[in-house]
Amino acid sequence: MPLIKVIVGTTRGGRFSTQPAQWLMELTKDHPEATFELVDLAEINLPMLDTTTPPSMVKNGEYEKEEQRKWAKIVGEADGFVFITGEYNYGVPAALKNAIDHVGNEWGNKPVTYVSYGTAAGGARAVAHLRDSAAWLRMYDLREHVLISNLWGYLDSEGKFQPSEHHVESAHSMLKAVAFWAEKMKPIREELEKQ
Repeated sequence: MPLIKVIVGTTRGGRFSTQPAQWLMELTKDHPEATFELVDLAEINLPMLDTTTPPSMVKNGEYEKEEQRKWAKIVGEADGFVFITGEYNYGVPAALKNAIDHVGNEWGNKPVTYVSYGTAAGGARAVAHLRDSAAWLRMYDLREHVLISNLWGYLDSEGKFQPSEHHVESAHSMLKAVAFWAEKMKPIREELEKQ
């Protein structure tokens, strides 16, 4: 059974990202075809990347820093990913980009998809940036994703996220796709790693 890491990509106080993350984890109960694990970058607390060797050039997980090696283990054991991301100034939150950049080969040949949120664009510009990084890292970027535009319109009087029917349908489609491709790509990845 494939292991999918759901990565909460923001760390600042008062962040919204934990709400769609928890909502998504509830929905994963309807998808026994994979194991879904929540990974919160606020808990991982990676420092800014400052290594001399680019992570893409590191072989066999032999990273310079202990925090890289720990993060590489978390990323490496996954068969696929869901990034939960806001959009900061038309781009990717720094914590998420920093986490992606900390390791290299561990991301490769695995499916990735997104839950994004924001104002009118719903985080779409951040996802566009993430798709570029995913391509470079040899990730399999899935079309299925969840976009939450004008997120304030989906909050109740207490500020709790109230997803629409469209959000729920999109999420189930996304979870099904990432589980499917994680399973299909696993033997291919194992074969490629032998080369």
